[in-house]
This record gives sequence, C-alpha cells and structure tokens, in this order.
Amino acid sequence: MLKFKIFEIPEEQSEKTLQLSSEELDLGDVTFKGGSLHIDFYRTMQFVRTQFSIDAEVELVCDRSLDAFDYDVQQDYEVLFKAEEVEESADENGAVRNYDHASKQIDLEQDVRDTILLNLPTKKLHPRFLDENGNPKEILNEQFGDLPEEDEEKIDPRWEKLKELKD
Repeated sequence: MLKFKIFEIPEEQSEKTLQLSSEELDLGDVTFKGGSLHIDFYRTMQFVRTQFSIDAEVELVCDRSLDAFDYDVQQDYEVLFKAEEVEESADENGAVRNYDHASKQIDLEQDVRDTILLNLPTKKLHPRFLDENGNPKEILNEQFGDLPEEDEEKIDPRWEKLKELKD
C-alpha cells in the first residue's frame, strides 16, 4: 500500500491522499486503528522528494490504570529518495534513502511507522489523569488510619546492639 513505482509518479509536483485501515500498518505492540496519509511528491530524474503528513489514531494502554484509550498522532515528515547511491540517513525532520533499483519503487511504510511510533508519549497516561494543559495531575497519597504511637517510638533491638558496638 505504501510502495510506489517510480515511473507511475508524475514528473514534477503531484500529490496523493490515502486512507489507512487498521490492517494496513503493523505497529507491533501498539494497536493501529486507522488514519489518513497525505503525500506530496516531487519527482525528477535524479530524485523523488516525498513530504507526507500523517493523521493517525492508535490505542494505548495507560501506565497508571491499565485502561485502554485512543491517542491521536499528527506529524509531518520528509523522505528524499536519490537515484545515485548515497549513505542513507534519518533524523527527526526527514530522511535520505536510495531507490530500490531492483523493483524500481520507493517504500514509505517504514518511515510512516517510525513517524507514528516516535510521536507516542513516553509515559502513556489516560486522558482522565491529565489536566486541561495536558500535564499529569498529582496523585494524592492518602493514608488510611493512624499509626499506633508505640510503633513510632519502638526501636529495633538490633540497632541498640549495633550502637553498643560502636561505642
């Protein structure tokens, strides 16, 4: 689905919008629920530049309550496919890749998958644990009942013996 034959991409500027279903992208442990992908192509004889915008929905499991919740990912990314052999590289803004000369196509699946996965929160919290600014709410540490006073002042006899050895 995310593989494009180079000769089928029109010369110069073109664009394509795809609707991705939940079965079309494997994110490993994260459940992909679907989304849309808008791709802007710019093709010449030397390269194909793809700029894509992903708007996806994934299902995450809250680290605090273990409840499942939906999380939206919206991100832009650029991949430049070059005809001549170059050292492939990638960073948070884009990547440089080589054409697949054997099949004469470009493949965006790995870049789309990585873009989604890299935009997931490190700490996955259900929205009910977040305030209106998206920051985690404080957890109240509550104590039920009072400690008996004799427990607070009771000293372990082993500590007393160690103190005697010290002197």
